Amino acid sequence: MKIKLFLLTVLLLLFAARGYAAQGAYASVGGGLLKFDDGFDTVKPKQVVLRIGYNFNEYIGLGYEGGFSLIKDELYNVDFDVKTTFLYLKGSFPISETSFVYLLAGPTNVKLTGSDRGVSVSSDDDDTGTGVGFETRLNTARLFVDYITYYDKDGVDVHSLNIGAAFYF
Repeated sequence: MKIKLFLLTVLLLLFAARGYAAQGAYASVGGGLLKFDDGFDTVKPKQVVLRIGYNFNEYIGLGYEGGFSLIKDELYNVDFDVKTTFLYLKGSFPISETSFVYLLAGPTNVKLTGSDRGVSVSSDDDDTGTGVGFETRLNTARLFVDYITYYDKDGVDVHSLNIGAAFYF
C-alpha cells in the first residue's frame, strides 16, 4: 500500500492537470482521531495536529507535522499517550479553482507512553508514513481533511483521521 501511494504521489507530481492549489508557506492546526492497534489491544487517544510547510508550486510541497494526545486513552487502568512526527513530501492535484486533493509520504516516528501511578514507560519507532487528503478554501483559511498512516509494520498499525484549518502566508 505504501509503495502504491508513493508511486501515485510521483505520478501526480509529473502529470497533474492545471488548476489551483495554495502556494507558499503555511501553518495549520487540527484535531485527529488516532488509533494505535498492536493486534491484541487498541488505544484511541484524541490528538492535536500541528503542521508547517511550504508549497513550492501548485503540485509539490514539503512539510512537517507534530501530533500529540490531547485526551489520553485508558486501557487496563493505564493512561496511554501517543506522539507522532511526520516529515512529508506533498503531491497536490487541483480539482477546482478553490480545492485540491493531496497525497503525503515520508518518514515518521511514533512514540507510545503508558502511565500508571506515577510510573511511565515509553517505546518509539520509525516507519514510512503515507496519507491522502482534501483541502478547500473558506474565506481567509483553508479547511483540510485527511487520513494518515503513521506506522504499519510488525503487526502494529497507527493511523489517524484529521480535520483542521491551514493558513497560508
